Amino acid sequence: MAREEYSVVVEMDDDTPVIREELEFQNFSSGSGVGGKITQDKQPSSNNSGFNDTSFFETRTPQNAPQGGHPLWSIEYYAQYFDVDTEHVLTRAAKSLLPKDNFVDVVGSNPDLYGPFWISTTLIFLLFVTSSIAGSIEAIINDRKKPNYDFTILYFGVIAIYTYTFGVSLFVWGALKYFGCRPSLLDTVGLYGYGLTIWVPISIICVVPHDLLRWVLVLAGFAISAFFITKNLYPVISRAEAKTSRLFLIFVLAAHAAFALLLKFEFFSYETKSKTST
Repeated sequence: MAREEYSVVVEMDDDTPVIREELEFQNFSSGSGVGGKITQDKQPSSNNSGFNDTSFFETRTPQNAPQGGHPLWSIEYYAQYFDVDTEHVLTRAAKSLLPKDNFVDVVGSNPDLYGPFWISTTLIFLLFVTSSIAGSIEAIINDRKKPNYDFTILYFGVIAIYTYTFGVSLFVWGALKYFGCRPSLLDTVGLYGYGLTIWVPISIICVVPHDLLRWVLVLAGFAISAFFITKNLYPVISRAEAKTSRLFLIFVLAAHAAFALLLKFEFFSYETKSKTST
């Protein structure tokens, strides 16, 4: 009997390494805490509920990227946010024209600065060209001397468009960060950048010398772009207190209304400029 019991013990010892390997494979201790609860708390949160990333940039690792990050002041650090193809940029721009989908779901884990930069730059160029063409049309209609190109419009457009796209979005991100709403800077800049898409066709159509048509187009552009921005910012704004979120929403709409009026009076009021130039 004793020999049989001893043999049974030996057989269990032969299986012990297998059991230990399994236990070692399931070991979750990392030296930074005890148990698996801390590991669960440190998992990154999902973006499905809004801009809930607490980091300065919503960083991502591009394919074939070298191990180890680049410093914040290096060109390589920002190059990853321009690593997006034309199809993605066009898709995101089209979604801003028909803002029925959540823009966070459209962007996913790949936010970019390429679209906001080129959309704003394209709009600056079109505002200068279309305002010059419209000024020439007004001069011909009113039988006046063809005006010279006013490059101050170009300089003003650079300051106005880039300030609104990057300056206002940075201010909105900082304010939301201050009130504990946990926004993402890249997503906020993306909203304001892609929100300018509607103004590209409007700037072309506003060449038509009809002031009522221009007002209708400006109001339509304001409504579409304001709905796109507020619809996607509201899940973040609502994380603040009720009174704070209402005031912040009013500020976002008021700032966007001021931007739309700025476009109307500075770039789409050719009749007034042609009359005052004589």
